[in-house]
Amino acid sequence: MHIFRIFLCFGLLFSIGFSRNWVKADDNSCAQCHPAQTAKWNSSHHAQAMAVADKAHILGDFADVTISHHGQTAVFTKKQGNFFVSMTDKGHKSRTYRIAYSFGVSPLQQYLVKTSGGRYQLLPFAWDSRPEGDGGQRWFYIYPDELPPGDRLHWQQPLQNWNGMCADCHSTGLKRGYDPEKDVFKTSFTAVNVSCSSCHAGATEHAGARQQNLEENGWRDKLTRYKNDIGRFTRKPGEATARWSGKLPRARPLIEVCAACHSQRAPLTDGIDPSRGFLDQFSPSLLDDGLYFADGQQRDEVYIWGSFLQSKMFRAGVSCDNCHDSHSLKLKFSDNRLCGQCHAGAVYDRPEHHHHDKGGEGAQCVSCHMPERRYMVVDSRRDHSFKIPRPDLSASIGVPNACVSCHDKQTNSWAAKALNRWFPNSKHPGDEAKAIYQARRGNPGSRKNLLKLIQNKRNPVITRATALSLIPNVADATLISEARLALPDKEPLIRIGAARAMVLLAPAERLRVLKPLLDDKVKAVRVEAARQLLDSRDARVFKRAFDELNEADIQAAWRGEGRLNMAINYEFTGRVDAAEREYRKTLDIDPAFAPAVINLSELLRRRGQDQEASRILQEAVKGSNVDPSLFHAYGLSLIRNGQRTEALSMLKRAIDVAPDNPRYVYVYLVALNSMGKKDAAYRGLKAALLRHRYDATLLNFGISIALQRRDTEKARLWVKYMMELSPDNQGLTILLKQIQSRPPQYKREMSDEID
Repeated sequence: MHIFRIFLCFGLLFSIGFSRNWVKADDNSCAQCHPAQTAKWNSSHHAQAMAVADKAHILGDFADVTISHHGQTAVFTKKQGNFFVSMTDKGHKSRTYRIAYSFGVSPLQQYLVKTSGGRYQLLPFAWDSRPEGDGGQRWFYIYPDELPPGDRLHWQQPLQNWNGMCADCHSTGLKRGYDPEKDVFKTSFTAVNVSCSSCHAGATEHAGARQQNLEENGWRDKLTRYKNDIGRFTRKPGEATARWSGKLPRARPLIEVCAACHSQRAPLTDGIDPSRGFLDQFSPSLLDDGLYFADGQQRDEVYIWGSFLQSKMFRAGVSCDNCHDSHSLKLKFSDNRLCGQCHAGAVYDRPEHHHHDKGGEGAQCVSCHMPERRYMVVDSRRDHSFKIPRPDLSASIGVPNACVSCHDKQTNSWAAKALNRWFPNSKHPGDEAKAIYQARRGNPGSRKNLLKLIQNKRNPVITRATALSLIPNVADATLISEARLALPDKEPLIRIGAARAMVLLAPAERLRVLKPLLDDKVKAVRVEAARQLLDSRDARVFKRAFDELNEADIQAAWRGEGRLNMAINYEFTGRVDAAEREYRKTLDIDPAFAPAVINLSELLRRRGQDQEASRILQEAVKGSNVDPSLFHAYGLSLIRNGQRTEALSMLKRAIDVAPDNPRYVYVYLVALNSMGKKDAAYRGLKAALLRHRYDATLLNFGISIALQRRDTEKARLWVKYMMELSPDNQGLTILLKQIQSRPPQYKREMSDEID
């Protein structure tokens, strides 16, 4: 049984019963006693994170402006102080919405409109608020491609829903208030923007007590207590870098508070409470493929936390407010003086170190160590892992580097030679990045370096946790043993990564080793352990942990991923009727969500409803031009129905869209071979094994076909690859000896040239 499981992580991507008892930093609640902090906050992005749509906050041009993109048209107008948009999709009638809220301020501003079920949706057209000289002061479309109404990224679909995707990080005291049975939101907040109590736990109660002259028993939130930590950064004469003079690891609750929004994470509860720990409210993303490059640089929108945890600055005790003002959020300096707070300018801010013209863009520390990556068309964000540029790794494993990002006419080889000339004694082998890169691809050659990465406690915790989570890709007895040893580690992220590696164990053994984590002091660890034990039939396990897991999935049940996980939970625990109901609800709320289509079809097939299972896939394929998983699943369905020619065409569509998916390639080649197109299948197989050298399924198929065709050269090569995957498999050793006793290729059966 193949079931799609979604580990859901999202961050600041984008009649509600709003409470009007807002705590504003510019009223008598906070500003009366904290005028300096209030003045800074008023100019911050937090203060302007979201606002009621009025002329004081709307930046876009609503003077009867029309903009179109791939058949989607918006007309922006203004009337009697209100702002409107008329939206038209190709082939659909135009509909006019009143703009309810502005969303963000710089470098872009988006707009919210009210739809149905308490939902507010983000428009696909945004205002570029940068100066005109920088290309701004214009409307633009958030996504470059055409997005028809059925696409998951279409503005009316769940992924563009404010209540679930964006709201908790742009407003204070927010509760989504989602009802999974009725599929409606009753969202509320205490302040429309990010106000004082978003970060300062108890600020509202504190302000109220002060106004009423009540005794507070010395109220101080954890951020105030943090300010009184004993210690500071000092640099002694002759030292190049300052050190924290207090105890390490330094308590930095500010990072926990910031991480609630500045991270890729899945919510475990409804709303954010700054008095609670980050991992008691969210399950974090690790350095996962698609989110981060193999060396840990940001790839997708990851919102800083995961990057910063990798940095030497984090390990040295640096916190967000060492560089950013806590209330204005602005950098303390806009040039190298920022880094010069800790790093001696006489050592680092000189041509002998940066090898660029002094004062120029290339001489700025951030240009080399915090390269930018652009998101949402106009929003450039700096990487906070503070890495050294590695053009040699760019050449070998495809990670970006600051050198050729700036010198875009040059090559990685040119940049690597320059760095070797400037820093001949630098020792940065990059083994960790190579291990992550190889493990992501199932390369057994990563095992040694992956083990070293995990065991070396000088490596960042989040990197070690990521390596643990990758063990299933390249597992051997040593790595599995190492993952078991990591389960009681003092670091919660390590325990989470190790728990994910336990998927390799048989259910009874997995239950035995993970059971202690169900009582872990950190909620994210408990939820991860429960998710890994879904196939357990021990009722005691779910009495303690299933409720927390279910609560976590309900937080995202308004979109396909969360509802899908609920269905999977039911299916694994034997409640098949409930699982089918949730799969169907998933498609009601998120009709373009392919994993739900495939899981529902498979469930129906197992229940003997083959015709209905096939119909669901057929309808989904008609509505999709790009989803390879649907093409693949429907192709398998057609094979079961005896429609082999149609099936082959559908399976080919899957690999045309996703040529890097070895499962799709394997199934297509097996079908091709079984239909008598053996030469074409073998050519495809050899090409596939150049791309997927360590895919066990393809290798097994390749060895079998090569032996049938008496191609001993290829058979011998592929058996050696299999031996790298399974070095203790004596059967492979015997097979290799048998093959090596034969001539290289003593009988050619191919009808055309293969090599």
